[in-house]
Amino acid sequence: MRWLHNPLVIAVVGISFRILLIPSVLNWLGTPTDHFQGNEPSHIAAHLIRGEGFGSPFTDLAIPTAQQPPLYPLFIAGIFKLFGAFSRTSLYLILTINCVAGGVTAFFIHKVGSKYFSPVVASLSAWTWSVLGPIAVTDITITGYAFAALTVVVWLNVVPSLSPKIGNHILLGIALAFMLLLNPMLALLMPASVLWLNKRQTLVIMVSALLFLTPWYVRNYHAMGHFYPALRDNLGMELYLGNHPGMSGTCDYWTGESPYGGELPRVGEARFFELRRREAIAYIMTAPSDFIVRSIKRFGRFWFSPWPVVYIILFVLAIWGLRFSPRPFSVFSIILFVFYPLIFYVTQTAWATAYRHPIEPIMLLMAAQPVSSWLRLGKAETGAPSRT
Repeated sequence: MRWLHNPLVIAVVGISFRILLIPSVLNWLGTPTDHFQGNEPSHIAAHLIRGEGFGSPFTDLAIPTAQQPPLYPLFIAGIFKLFGAFSRTSLYLILTINCVAGGVTAFFIHKVGSKYFSPVVASLSAWTWSVLGPIAVTDITITGYAFAALTVVVWLNVVPSLSPKIGNHILLGIALAFMLLLNPMLALLMPASVLWLNKRQTLVIMVSALLFLTPWYVRNYHAMGHFYPALRDNLGMELYLGNHPGMSGTCDYWTGESPYGGELPRVGEARFFELRRREAIAYIMTAPSDFIVRSIKRFGRFWFSPWPVVYIILFVLAIWGLRFSPRPFSVFSIILFVFYPLIFYVTQTAWATAYRHPIEPIMLLMAAQPVSSWLRLGKAETGAPSRT
């Protein structure tokens, strides 16, 4: 049964499983046109191939946007250029590439588990990633989250054992910049790696990354009239979606001001999002207790959706698994578990599986720790050999 521990086999199974799921997921979501409906990166990509620049996903008018970081829309724009905007061929190619990224993530999860824990931890966590339904389905969507999860496990394979040469950390800074242009939340990888990087290395990485990011900061200031430290301008809108008058639940797209209405083209995206931020804060201030209750519910949705029993078990095992992990990994995991979800608790968790996706590899690795210990204990009690 050695093939069960082969990371290439696990990756191929993960890729195949995801690709086979594509027709079912498309039927579940509707027609291919429905799959593109309301999808921000693909509509930004459409502006790009029309020669309108990085335009708002909420209107066909050529209005500048900073709603998304640029890397994933540019990736989609390249596919649209070759195979047609919003075409079925483009859709299947985008989803297939995402499926490959999801399967390759299982390969690197296995490498992390083998390198820092044990073969059992490596196989348990990689197989879970490879075939667990919500994780696989998240990769079959037009988002950059499949690539964000992949970058996290690649980071874990590279950074702890990186040679101290300054050139390596300059290259790592450039790689980090690319990661931030995919998902700015990945900036948390730097503080999470505090026990692997000294102050000099951290400074080199950050300066290299900032220099590489400067053109996008300049573009945003020139096009939007504002400096956005987080590389995007949508925080006010997300805060409003989860906190505004007349809403129901913890996120409501159907009441209040919609970016698809007439106000955004009239005032521009930056002004529209700023107005929504002010309204959200005013609403929160009028009923802080309701805001706290909504945030607690969003906490539950972030960690336990869509299969509460399964994810509660994984969550408890992951927290328990911290005590079995090397200290640098425990610190890395704690920082991501604590700080990464905070923005979602206060804004909205309408798509919790996608938002959680970049830190799920860590969750599975941590959850596999106590399971591995129990398996070893069971083998020892029955007199079976404990080696795998």
